[in-house]
Amino acid sequence: MASSSPPTTAADLLHARLAAQLEALDRELVAVRAGHPEGVHQARIASRRLRSALATFRSLLHARTTDPLRVELRWLGLSLSDARDRYVVGQRLLQLLAEEPVGLVAGPVEARVRATYLAPTEVPGALASDRWRALRVALGDLVDRPPWTTRADRPADGVARARVRREVARVHDRYDALAVAPDHDLAMHDLRKAAKRLRYAAETWEPVGGADAARVVAAAKTLTSHLGDRQDTIVSRAHLAALARAAEADGEQTFTYGRLHAREQERAESLDAALPTLWDAFIEPATRSTC
Repeated sequence: MASSSPPTTAADLLHARLAAQLEALDRELVAVRAGHPEGVHQARIASRRLRSALATFRSLLHARTTDPLRVELRWLGLSLSDARDRYVVGQRLLQLLAEEPVGLVAGPVEARVRATYLAPTEVPGALASDRWRALRVALGDLVDRPPWTTRADRPADGVARARVRREVARVHDRYDALAVAPDHDLAMHDLRKAAKRLRYAAETWEPVGGADAARVVAAAKTLTSHLGDRQDTIVSRAHLAALARAAEADGEQTFTYGRLHAREQERAESLDAALPTLWDAFIEPATRSTC
């Protein structure tokens, strides 16, 4: 269990984060096995936070132990993704459909969406695998006996602040890359991942970083939410195209799928247009708070 005393060393700080997120992962996987879609989402977040902590604070732990765990945590996140993603897509498409004028809904669109995406949530098969059991044992060993390096004895605030500063720079680099990226959607996705990693790093720093860390968490959360909304439009458009093809193959009208696709495209363009203003509001507090 994580210590209740205030963290003084980087080891104290990181250990508290790892222990808390492993506890969260265990708790949410109980919900997953009970069939709750939100449990899948929260379990994915806990696994991402664990993986992000091991990446951001890589120098504090011996990489021969933690690098394989990062690979396995990525596998776990991907294994949990399908059930959650399908549920989220289904909910989003039903929301879009409910906003359409009745006269513009052609064919059994709602029935197809519900049949395709809203089946009862199944427990991901990965959770019954030997690979997951081995990962859970390894995570428990990591928390019980962390393989610290000598850097872990350094003061918590100084180490965490420096690591968060580096993550801010990573986000800045990804934002600058948007201007020259050949694949804009992929570059936006990379920016989102960097912003999410920054948020998780700042959350780890927060117990010792106080108001500075809280400002970074808040700024990164706003940016990731905006970029997440945009990423949702990419996913929904891909699914709408697939639904239209399936409907056409069954002799159904595809007009409504095209309308929803166009609306999601328009939403993405609106989010892109708002990004520069949001960026200005993000980068100033993020940079100032990590100086």
